[in-house]
Amino acid sequence: MKLFDVTTVDNVLEIMKNKFKKDIMSEKVSLIDSLNRYISDDIKSNINVPHFRKSLVDGYSVLFNDVFLASESNPVCLNKIDESYMGKICNTLLEEETCVYTPTGAMVPKNSQGVVMIEYCEVLNEKEILIQNSIAFNENIVEVGEDIKENEVLYEKGHLINERDIGVLAGSNIKEIDVYEKLTVGIISTGDEILDISEDIKEAKIKDINAYILYGQLKNINLNPIIYPSAKDNLNDIINLIKKALNECDIILISGGSSVGKKDETLKAIESFENSEVLVEGIAIKPGKPTIIANICNKLVMGLPGHPLSCAFVIEAIFKQYIKSLYNIDKEEYTLCEFTYNYHKAKGREEYLGVNIGKKDNKLVCVPIFSKSSTIKQFAKCDGYIKIDRDLEGIKNGDIVKVYTF
Repeated sequence: MKLFDVTTVDNVLEIMKNKFKKDIMSEKVSLIDSLNRYISDDIKSNINVPHFRKSLVDGYSVLFNDVFLASESNPVCLNKIDESYMGKICNTLLEEETCVYTPTGAMVPKNSQGVVMIEYCEVLNEKEILIQNSIAFNENIVEVGEDIKENEVLYEKGHLINERDIGVLAGSNIKEIDVYEKLTVGIISTGDEILDISEDIKEAKIKDINAYILYGQLKNINLNPIIYPSAKDNLNDIINLIKKALNECDIILISGGSSVGKKDETLKAIESFENSEVLVEGIAIKPGKPTIIANICNKLVMGLPGHPLSCAFVIEAIFKQYIKSLYNIDKEEYTLCEFTYNYHKAKGREEYLGVNIGKKDNKLVCVPIFSKSSTIKQFAKCDGYIKIDRDLEGIKNGDIVKVYTF
């Protein structure tokens, strides 16, 4: 690795976008299977939500003129002529000085002009209800289409479906969704010290952390990750795993062995392939400098740092942005917060810093979390991260920053 011949994050992304262009097909999936999938077309509601006028409260549907002067000292007595039932059509029409009992969510009479909350009503007998409070016109009624209108665009092409979206779509009578097909990404961990999750701890060895962090990160962005058995620091083992992954995957991520240590074999393994091309050897980013971007058989191969924190941030800062570009997504999602620390960094490298979000004086603030690149606990606990541009020397206490949440 050329230790000082590093490439900026922006340039790395441009190289990846230009070299590894893909036309991703779409497929139709059921609503329940759309979680964490990017949609390939705008989604419009099939119906008005609600598609009938309904009550916002438990109470009595009334005509406005009957109750607009009602008060505790001047109650109005109305005749209860019916009840509305949940899930049933209410065909009753109100006449002067009548009311219909209407529970929350039930259909109100077609000509209802408001619902008086049950707390302001007194039941005198089975037929007479004393109204002790006035209402505004159509108060406590949810109108047809007030939540969602028929043919309203709910989500635009490229949106990543989350668990809340599924509820909205179910309520809008959406049963199937067009989504982008998943790319398959192979995950290879390397190192003599790495143990698979099924192996017992022994000697000075450690469990494979990176493969499982990567698996989760990839699952959350519409990808199909495959974890391969970890490879020792043996060139032939790594080459054989890459060959297998090339036959089964669209993209390959190799964790560990990307630096300049005596046993770092990732670069040698990549260069052993006749049709390989190393595009980037080192990125101007902290953490994550020893990262390799390569092309083997026209497939993206990334050599990632072995330290968990560095590995995770390269995926957040670079790989996820590349994947989003394949889905034509250029929207940034972040939360603005006030930074509550004086943080210094060296110029020349883009830096990613984990933060926690809190509240102070009714405003959102964030505080940095400091941890070594070989640790992962603090990364797992933080709410998100901030990006400090390569030309900045740091961030001052009180600066407003963009926090990219996980």
